[in-house]
Amino acid sequence: MEESEVEIVRDAGAVGRVFEQMLERRKTLSIVQHGHRSDAWVVKVSSARLILAKRDKGSKFTTEEVEFQFRDVLGRNIVGKSRIFRLKDDYLELALPAEISIIQRRHAYRVVPTAESMAIFLTASKWLLAGRIDDLSSNGVLVRLPQATPVVVPSDIKAVSLQLNHAVPADEYGAPARVESQLVRLETATIARKADNGTTKFASYGIHFIPPSAGERQLAQMILMFERAARQKGLSA
Repeated sequence: MEESEVEIVRDAGAVGRVFEQMLERRKTLSIVQHGHRSDAWVVKVSSARLILAKRDKGSKFTTEEVEFQFRDVLGRNIVGKSRIFRLKDDYLELALPAEISIIQRRHAYRVVPTAESMAIFLTASKWLLAGRIDDLSSNGVLVRLPQATPVVVPSDIKAVSLQLNHAVPADEYGAPARVESQLVRLETATIARKADNGTTKFASYGIHFIPPSAGERQLAQMILMFERAARQKGLSA
C-alpha cells in the first residue's frame, strides 16, 4: 500500500500560487458538482477569485458548492471546495478556495544518505539556503535547517541543487574508503511542510519536486546505493 501525507494549506497566497502555476502551464483541472465531473483551465487568478474556462461548454452548474480535484505542476494531488459566483456558457467565476488539501503519495520509500548530503536552494524571499539532507525519495527530501533561518511554508522555490554523497567503505582488495558524489539540479520544487515542533535547535522541512528525466535517473542511482548500504549495514549489525 502506498504511504500518503495530507497537508492543509490555508494561506491565500500559497493557494493562489497553485492555481497560478496551473494557468502558466495550461494544465487542466477537474471540478465536480452533484457527482458530475467537468474539466477546465484556469484563465485568471486574483486574491479572492478564479475564472475558469470550461472544456465542455454544455456542462451545467449551479451556484452551489463545487469540489476541485487535480494534480498540480509538481504532481501532487490537490482537492478543495469553492462556490460559483457567476455562470456563463464558456466560463465560471468562483471564489478562491479558503483552503486546499495537498495529498502527497510516496511511490518510493525514503532512504538516508550514507554521508552528509546537502540541499542548496533559493527561497521565494530570495534567501539562498543550504541544509543537510536527512532523507531522500524519488520526489522529495527532508532538509535540516537552523530554527532561526527564515523559511516560508508552503513556498515555491527555484534553483534547487542536491549534493548527494555516498560513503564507500574500504574493501578487502585494498581499495581505500572514499565518498562518491552526484549533483542533481531541479528547476521547480516546493517547501511543503515543516516537520518539527520548534523545540529543537534545528528544524526539518519537507521539499517536494518532480525531477527531469536525467535527474530522475541520477536520483534512482543514488537511492539504490543508499538502500544497498543500509541493507549491508543491517546484515552486518
